[in-house]
Amino acid sequence: MKRSLPLYLLLLATLAAFQVSGAERGIGVTLRPQQGEPFRLYEDSYALVIGNGRYTKGWDPLPGALQDADDVAAALKRNGFSVTLKKDLTKSAFNTALSEFSTKFGAEPDNRLLFYYAGHGYTQKLSTDEELGFLVMVDAPAPERDPVGFRLASVDMQSMVTEARIMNAKHALFMFDSCFSGSILNLRERVVPQTVSDNVKYPVRQFITAGRANEPVPDHSVFKQAFLNLLEGREPEPIPDGYITGEELGLFLKNKVPEYNPAQHPQYGKIRDPKLDQGDFVFMAGGSAVITQPAPPSASEPLTGSLYVETSPRGALVYVNGGRVGASPVSLSDLSPGRVEVLANLEGYKYGKESVWIQAGKETRVTLLLEPVPTTGTLRVTSDPSGARWYLDGAYVGTTPGAMSEVAAGSHKVALKLEEHRDWEETVSVRVGEEANVRASLTPVPPKPVPSAGNTGKTLVDRIAGEEFKFAYVPPGTFTMGSPSNEPGRSSNETQHQVTLTQGYYLQTTEVTQGQWKAVMGSNPSNFKNCGDDCPVENISWNDCQSFIQKLNRLAGGDRYRLPTEAEWEYAARAGTTTPFAFGDCLSTDEANYNGNYPLSGCSKGEYRKMTVRTGSLSANAWGLHDMHGNVWEWCQDWYGDYPSGSVTDPTGPSSGSLRVLRGGGWICIARYCRSADRSGNTPVNSFDGLGARLLRSYP
Repeated sequence: MKRSLPLYLLLLATLAAFQVSGAERGIGVTLRPQQGEPFRLYEDSYALVIGNGRYTKGWDPLPGALQDADDVAAALKRNGFSVTLKKDLTKSAFNTALSEFSTKFGAEPDNRLLFYYAGHGYTQKLSTDEELGFLVMVDAPAPERDPVGFRLASVDMQSMVTEARIMNAKHALFMFDSCFSGSILNLRERVVPQTVSDNVKYPVRQFITAGRANEPVPDHSVFKQAFLNLLEGREPEPIPDGYITGEELGLFLKNKVPEYNPAQHPQYGKIRDPKLDQGDFVFMAGGSAVITQPAPPSASEPLTGSLYVETSPRGALVYVNGGRVGASPVSLSDLSPGRVEVLANLEGYKYGKESVWIQAGKETRVTLLLEPVPTTGTLRVTSDPSGARWYLDGAYVGTTPGAMSEVAAGSHKVALKLEEHRDWEETVSVRVGEEANVRASLTPVPPKPVPSAGNTGKTLVDRIAGEEFKFAYVPPGTFTMGSPSNEPGRSSNETQHQVTLTQGYYLQTTEVTQGQWKAVMGSNPSNFKNCGDDCPVENISWNDCQSFIQKLNRLAGGDRYRLPTEAEWEYAARAGTTTPFAFGDCLSTDEANYNGNYPLSGCSKGEYRKMTVRTGSLSANAWGLHDMHGNVWEWCQDWYGDYPSGSVTDPTGPSSGSLRVLRGGGWICIARYCRSADRSGNTPVNSFDGLGARLLRSYP
């Protein structure tokens, strides 16, 4: 997911200073028309490529972004650009790199400049209801936890636009392999000029992003690969004329990327400035330094073009310039050159609209992605007292007070559970576009005596859908959650506090396996399928886990399974210990699957397997639980937030938030992120091949 879990830190090599020597200049580009003298399109070609991957303050690690930066830099060099490559930048280092690049290479009007960024992006809504995009630097904290620190350590798009405006170079293209939005960019299609000389006549600042705000972008970038496939000729030119414009590239990526990742929709456009939005950046097909412009069409050549329109989903009614032409997909021929308005309408979906350009003798293709019309409402649940677990139609949602959006219209059963109180249940009706409110008054019951903590060695096995689910009993007790200030690798979000868990529970002895997931869900989303059915399922989101648990409970015939809370997870991971790991001060790769090249300070190095391993194949802790450290991160039930300041009983985390808790580290992580106290979080919709889960079974 690219581009929201910390990864290892490496010492950065000293960054080399920019030099503008003749040997480092990119190729010039010449246009050779059919009539008249050749003339120079570009004097030199320069690119600044930045990859941010080793995030240090709660954002997901992005090793793929670093590899993407290498791949893009190498491809641009092969295509005539002089490339400056930078990695893992702070805001100060980023600003320095961009300013030096802009000042030294953007001074010449006839240069072309390309900026490429791979890393996290973020969108923030302003008080004016406008949206501002940010490039997230490696030392930026999560905005939910430290909004001021995030703003101080991230690069906002307004500053990027300011830098773009002060360049002298006519043409600059900015590509962002990350997702964010921003009203400062004119993210829409424009008329495509008919000749390359029109493209370079006027200045331009173009922007292409890998997706819309809040869309998950995989760490293994489809956006990058599609870009390089077109640039280096592995994909045919959209318009086979020997060159690729920024407009062509943007439209190509917008249509191509969703074929491989339907949840990702690249956006493209130009700066909102009438002096900088008329021209077009130009690539040479196959990296040539000379473009031969076709001669004007003769009388025998075609004077009309064609249009192909498809929609997702298919079957929408298509209108061209206001006239109905049929249901998608649809092809039209004998269209006069010029701009046409394409509109698609399908019942249950918002209409889609694009403005495209018809060219003589060529086919213009357009894909309209239709968004469903809302059919849901919102449900808000409160209780007296607060802090109760609440369930919607048998599926655990969170704690009160809380709200859930996108609830299907109709009748739903809401149930609440709170220790030392009677269970509560009510049927509520949700209407489209409206908010339904549930207010519960919970009746107290006498508290049960709290048994003493200690490992009983009790286990329990459930057989569901042909698969065995084994659980170890975790007794109630009191422990110190968090880490001491002198623990190596400690983060500031691990403040120690006393936690009492009054109820015993059973925790799955291993992470949920691929075989178990397939038996319940009928499919396997894992990246490491070759590892086998006994390996942990990964590449699953928090929302995916809720769907899995809901189906599992339905098969089991009761409200039996859920994810553990963060406190339940750490209590079980420690198994009575107070050291960084359940196995002591150091973590051996015989005990856990992680990047053994980076052990905790003062500990010995070990193996780095670079993939998941079979669950239960490494050591168990004192309470019979395997892989609580490493293998895959494990989703917890809680929203991510700051710890309470004092002692708590049966905590369930904040009542709302934007990130769900992740614990335990994974195969890709260094030792510090596998500690019992380490905390991280991710958005409930995100998934990648280091994210898995472990089930909690309620006490029989």
